Amino acid sequence: MTTKAKGLALIAAAALATTGLAADSSRDETSPAVAQVAPWEDRNVNLEAAVTVTFSEDMDPTSIDAGSLRLSAAGAPVEASVSYDEWTQSAVLTPTTPLAGDTTYTVSLAADAGDRSGNTLTSGQSWSFTTRRDLERGFGGPVLIVTSRALPFSKYYSEILRAEGIGSFESVDLSRVTKQLLDRFDLVLLGEMPLSEAQAAMFSGWVSTGGDLIAMRPDKKLAGLLGLRDQSASLSEGYLLIDTAVAPGRGIVDETIRYHGAADLYRLKEGTIEVARLYSHLSNATPNPAVTVRAVGKAGGQAAAFTYDLARSVIYTRQGNPAWAGEDRDGNSIIRANDLFFGAKAGDRQPDWNDFDRIAIPVADEQQRLLVNLMNFMLEGKAPLPRMWYFPKEYKAVLVMAGDDHRTPRGTADSFDRLKANEPRGCLLAEWECYRATSWIYASGPLSAKEANDYVADGFDLGVHVDTGCDNLQRPDFERTFHRELFGFRARYPDLPPQTGSRTHCVAWGDWASTPKTEARYGVRMDLNYYYWPGTWVKDRPGFMTGSGLPMRFADLDGSMIDVYQVTSHLVNESEMNFPSAIEAQLDRALGSEGYYGAFGTHYDFSDGFDEQLTTAAKARGVPLVSVQQLLDWTDSRNNSHFAHIAWDGNALTFEAFADRRTGTMLRGMVPARTAGKEILAISRDGQRVSYKTKTVKGVSYAMFPVEPGVYRLIYDLRQISDASSVR
Repeated sequence: MTTKAKGLALIAAAALATTGLAADSSRDETSPAVAQVAPWEDRNVNLEAAVTVTFSEDMDPTSIDAGSLRLSAAGAPVEASVSYDEWTQSAVLTPTTPLAGDTTYTVSLAADAGDRSGNTLTSGQSWSFTTRRDLERGFGGPVLIVTSRALPFSKYYSEILRAEGIGSFESVDLSRVTKQLLDRFDLVLLGEMPLSEAQAAMFSGWVSTGGDLIAMRPDKKLAGLLGLRDQSASLSEGYLLIDTAVAPGRGIVDETIRYHGAADLYRLKEGTIEVARLYSHLSNATPNPAVTVRAVGKAGGQAAAFTYDLARSVIYTRQGNPAWAGEDRDGNSIIRANDLFFGAKAGDRQPDWNDFDRIAIPVADEQQRLLVNLMNFMLEGKAPLPRMWYFPKEYKAVLVMAGDDHRTPRGTADSFDRLKANEPRGCLLAEWECYRATSWIYASGPLSAKEANDYVADGFDLGVHVDTGCDNLQRPDFERTFHRELFGFRARYPDLPPQTGSRTHCVAWGDWASTPKTEARYGVRMDLNYYYWPGTWVKDRPGFMTGSGLPMRFADLDGSMIDVYQVTSHLVNESEMNFPSAIEAQLDRALGSEGYYGAFGTHYDFSDGFDEQLTTAAKARGVPLVSVQQLLDWTDSRNNSHFAHIAWDGNALTFEAFADRRTGTMLRGMVPARTAGKEILAISRDGQRVSYKTKTVKGVSYAMFPVEPGVYRLIYDLRQISDASSVR
């Protein structure tokens, strides 16, 4: 039994013992003990994490305060508040501001903390943990993201690039940008932010000497550089149509798709290429561009613009309308995440937030891929930009199997057993060949601790199905309920690993981001509460309620990232869609020519055989069935893998690959197979030839290869290339 598990066992024992002690507290002469702490000697701890200390018995709240439970970094005290919850016998230390990244913190608990009978701890204790990297930081490389502290939406471009498999970037605040800094990079991505005259001149001068700039809803001072004529107007909540006849648009969807936020209206100057055009409605074109690019000067510089803020649009597409947060718009009495998208509220009928005429299209993902195509287009002739494929090996679709078990007699056990019976013989769990799933259960359910331990040891994933009573709780009440539910589950199943995924009962979602912020505090990193339902709204239309099939982090109202991944429950048994055809349609659009890739969250409650329909459809198509824990491990490890020391001499591309060990043999790299009239001839790692495949992804020809740690060398040579995807 691990140290943490022993602590959890103490909690369970203490919970039973406390009742007897309460009858005659005068007999209590036993010193309390610390049963569990979190985080404990961990690395990569959330910057939003709370420090939780659980005791073996109920404590005197007056003995536990900011004086007895302290946090410090490098010897300096960290300002924090301390509270005590007698229900869980836990003290919670909450830093006043988020923790700093890449920092080791020390927690100190004084010996004078005591129980209600006056018995104190036998000794003081201290322990340490280290936080993860700041989320906006990359690993260095040819791309620079310029951000603004005042506009955190600008920092979300780090998450967009990571989701697209690009980790070779740096991120820096505008206040630190100089011409000398810009000269270190091939391409700069400038978030939406105001610029001074001097800053605008600095970026313009850098582009004129050969730099490539992509500006998001740019300051009007850059209009001349971008080849745009300002019309002194804007268009909010419109559409764009990507021109698939120009190189950056090839392979992207050729239908009008929605953007959120405001787009500034411009007209093109001579020589500026329109990559996408703004539409006021699905079929009403404007004369104004949405995305543009132009060559600048004689040194090979280029300047591109998104006339709207892509980061804000992606966040709003994925998370809904912030103005509708906290509203019960669908009339079902419980506030849920789908209310953030539901337009037809009684007394306030509006269009649905994401257009159901385009629900089959992952509109947020397609706009991200347009950005990547534009980056590749602009970098042609410079160092080709390597990236990672989305999922293990070359999978285009993944089913995230997740059930909510409402105390069924054997729902979880039977479902897990069926998956085992259906999986390929001799499958390798680490290679995602075996069939696994998550089940969120109640602590009072019938699954025994031994059964739970055995299933988890076999690769399945279990956690508590947090029950708020289906009430619309505000954050303090929700956080208290969430903590207590986790506590009760750990007391029942003390040997299970800490829970890292969640979907609450009734999928209650009280506002914009209280749920993921609470989850982040208690170590839950993947959320499936965005739930494609009810059937009267869905109307048998499989697709992307959030415009995305990718696991990406939530953002707060100001655009600040929250270290919890949003995974939409796309395939829901109670959505009244025509199953299994809806499952098949979702998978086939990912596997087919549309290329609507995704990790598709599921929901079943062991009442109707829906998990079996999911298994049958996936098995027929070679689609992996994985647990939430598996997807989280993959997403974290992929995001932690990267290419560094990228160099290009006109014929050879070299870089060093750093692959997180958790990716095993499943990580795949991609690099443009053609650039500046040349195509790839060979790939080697540490001098040994590496096999690769050439595949077209969203209109771009890539060489796809297995990634292992080492130094790679890719040789390009002149060829007669008929494929115009590499021709400007």
